[in-house]
Amino acid sequence: MLGKLLKYEIPAMGRKLLPLYAAWAATALLLGLTTQAAESKNEFMVVISALLYTAIATTIFVMTIIMIVQRYSNSLLGDEAYFNHVLPVSVAEHIGNKAISATLWIFVTILVAIFTGLLIGIGALIVSGEFISLRELIKGFYEIELPKHFGLYVIEMLILTITGTVKTIMQIYAAITIGHQVQNRTTLASIGAYILILIFESSVGRAMLPLFINLEYSEDGFINFNRVFIPGFIMAVIFSVIYFFICKYLMEKRLNLA
Repeated sequence: MLGKLLKYEIPAMGRKLLPLYAAWAATALLLGLTTQAAESKNEFMVVISALLYTAIATTIFVMTIIMIVQRYSNSLLGDEAYFNHVLPVSVAEHIGNKAISATLWIFVTILVAIFTGLLIGIGALIVSGEFISLRELIKGFYEIELPKHFGLYVIEMLILTITGTVKTIMQIYAAITIGHQVQNRTTLASIGAYILILIFESSVGRAMLPLFINLEYSEDGFINFNRVFIPGFIMAVIFSVIYFFICKYLMEKRLNLA
């Protein structure tokens, strides 16, 4: 059933974000193509392109967060909850559906941000007439001497990023669910709950600080990443599970849709 929920949830966010991604990419390419104007002291087009790029980028990041909050709050705690909670779907599946979709779209947004950065560079190279062929670019990457265990560092960093993102999303969901217990001051209570959650995590983080000090360095100058990865991964998973069960318990035992 989780798969069926995701088939609805993922496109629901995509319908609003994909057009913005296209506009973001277009303004990124335009910004790259107008860099030559800056060299000729005609900065008007560069300024306009940069403002458009920044405005669209800001809109996308803010809208992504707002949609993550609204789709969880409205679907599981608001008006739509009457319909969703009578479906033959467990509360755990509902929460998992929202968390997976939110994580996916956050990473899509990050990837699009990286892609727009590449488009700016490509546009600048095209205008300058120094465009590098794909074959030369790949050859250049192969000639780069990477540190030992670089692939492992990348994988561990990716895992930490994913678990950290999930933890942050579950933080938000837990704060919203806790705040929903206060009927007349839901938004204010949610903000207060989120602040308390951050204080809680900060206190636990300080207690775990000894695990991060006295880090060892490898021969290539990189930190022994396992000293960061293992405790960071464990803490992210533990916090995510705690927030998940807070949402699940309150939604099953204390949900009030009146």
